[in-house]
Amino acid sequence: MLASVGSFFVRRSVEYRVAQDAEALLARMRRRVYPETLPVLASFWLKTVCTRGYGLGAWKELSRHLEAIVRGPLEDDCRAAIADIDNWIHQNVISAGQIPEWPSRRPEPMSTNLKPEGLAAYTVRLLNQWLPLEVARLLVDRSESRAMEEDGVPAWIVGSALERLLVREHLSRGTLQMFIEPRALSPESVYPADLEMLRDAALSLLGVTQAPNPAVLPATLLCVGDGARLPADYREAVRRAKLVPRTEGEEVHVPLSSEHARELLADETVHFGSIIVTMDGRMWESQSLQSGEDHFVVYRPSGACRINYCRDHAEIRAPWPQDRLRWSGVTHCRGTFKIFGREWRPARWVVDSERTWIDLVFSRVLPISEMAPSENREAWRLRPASVDMGWAALEKAVLISIAQQSLDAVERLRQTELIPLGRAMVGLAEAISRGRSNIHGIIETHLKALRYMESPVLSSYGRVPWRILPAPVREAFLRVPLDAAQRELLNEVIEGVPETAHQRSRNLVFNKPRSTSPHAA
Repeated sequence: MLASVGSFFVRRSVEYRVAQDAEALLARMRRRVYPETLPVLASFWLKTVCTRGYGLGAWKELSRHLEAIVRGPLEDDCRAAIADIDNWIHQNVISAGQIPEWPSRRPEPMSTNLKPEGLAAYTVRLLNQWLPLEVARLLVDRSESRAMEEDGVPAWIVGSALERLLVREHLSRGTLQMFIEPRALSPESVYPADLEMLRDAALSLLGVTQAPNPAVLPATLLCVGDGARLPADYREAVRRAKLVPRTEGEEVHVPLSSEHARELLADETVHFGSIIVTMDGRMWESQSLQSGEDHFVVYRPSGACRINYCRDHAEIRAPWPQDRLRWSGVTHCRGTFKIFGREWRPARWVVDSERTWIDLVFSRVLPISEMAPSENREAWRLRPASVDMGWAALEKAVLISIAQQSLDAVERLRQTELIPLGRAMVGLAEAISRGRSNIHGIIETHLKALRYMESPVLSSYGRVPWRILPAPVREAFLRVPLDAAQRELLNEVIEGVPETAHQRSRNLVFNKPRSTSPHAA
C-alpha cells in the first residue's frame, strides 16, 4: 500500500515537472520578438530537458503535452518549432525505446566571476566583437552550402557560437545568471536578437527551462521626422521612458518638461513625429502628445527592428514618421543613425501602399568607448580581431607543446612575436607539474619571466588572457595561497584573473598536464 502511494506521488511529481517544462517553452516562444531565433530557443530548451534525467514515461508525457500545444491556437513559427521538437522525441526516444544520454554541465573547478558593474561592457564586447569572429570560425569549419543562406548567417550558427564562447570563458553560475536579466544595456549597444539567443545559451548552461519576461526598457531614439520640434535633449528623455499597459495594448511614454510641452501645444501645426526602439527589439511610433499633471509623448508598437543580411551588406528598414508622396529612390538624408552597436547611413526611401520607409545600410561597428560606461572601458577595451586570433593560436600551440613535450608547435607560430611568450608559458606549466617544494618561488620566477616576454607585445596585444592559460597553471593559481606581492604580480601579467585565485586554500594538489587534444580557442 505504501509503495503504491509512493509511486503515485512520484508519477504526479514527474507529470508536474514535465508540464512545467512544456509551459515554460511555450511562454518563452510567445514572448519572442524575432521568430527567426525560435529554432535556437527550441534547441537549447531540448538540451536542457535532456540533462534533467527524464525516464521513458516522462518523455512520452512530454510528447503528449507538445502535441496538445501544437493543436491549440499558435503562431505558425512557434508551431513549426514545437513540432520539430516532438518529431525528434518520437524518432530518438520513443521509437528507439531508449533515453538520450546527454552529459550535464558540471561546475568548473575554476571559473570567472564578473562584477555586475562590468557586465554591460563585457556583454557589448561579447556580442559585437567576439561573436562575429566566432561565427566566422564556425562558417570556415562547415561546408559553405550548409552554413550559408540567402538571407545571411543562420540563427543556429549564431546560437552555437554564443554557447562556445560562454563555455570557453569558464563563466561562473553567478555570471551566467546575470545574462538572464542583464542591466545597464541599451538597444544602442547590442542587437536584441543576439541578446535573446545569449539568454537561451545561459539558461541552457544553467540547466533552467523557465525564464523571466525579458526587459522592454530602456529605449533609444532611432529617427526624428523632418521639422519635428522636439527638445535638444530628447534622446536623453527617451532613456527615461516608461512602459504603460493599456487595455488596447502597451504604450511607451517619453516625459517632457512643462516648458517644452507648452511650447509644442501652442503651435497647432507642430510636428513631433519620431521612432524609438526598445530593449526587446520593437520599434515604437509617436502617436500623440498628452498633457496634465505630467507631460509626455505617447508611442505605440510598430513591428520589430530587424537587421537584414544581404549578399554584400547589412541593412535595416525602418518606418519614417512622415509620408513621402512623391517617389522611392536614393535618399539625401544627412547624418548617420546609431543602433545595435553599429553605425548606419541612410540609403534610400521606399514608398508603398502602407507608408514610407527608410533603408539604413551598415557603415561601421561602434567602438566600445561610445557604448559602455567610462569606468568599464579600460577593463574590456576593444582590440582588433587579429589580437583574439593571435591568443587563440598561442593557446593551441602551448597545449600541443605540453602534450607532445616539445616546443615545435610554439616555434611554428605564424605570429612570431608571440613565440617567446609561448616558450615562457610552456616553461611555467612544466615547472608547476614538477614542483613539489618551493612552489611560491617557482610561480614568482616564471611570472616575472612572463612579464619580461610580454612587455614587447603589451601595447598591441595587452596582457595574457586568463582563459588561454593551460588548465594545470590556472588550477595552481587557484589553489596556492599567494601573498600580496605575488597577487599583484599575477594581476600585472594576466588579464581577467578570477577572484577565487586570491583566496587562500589549505589543500595544494598538483597534477601533471594531461595529454588532451587542444581545443579551438
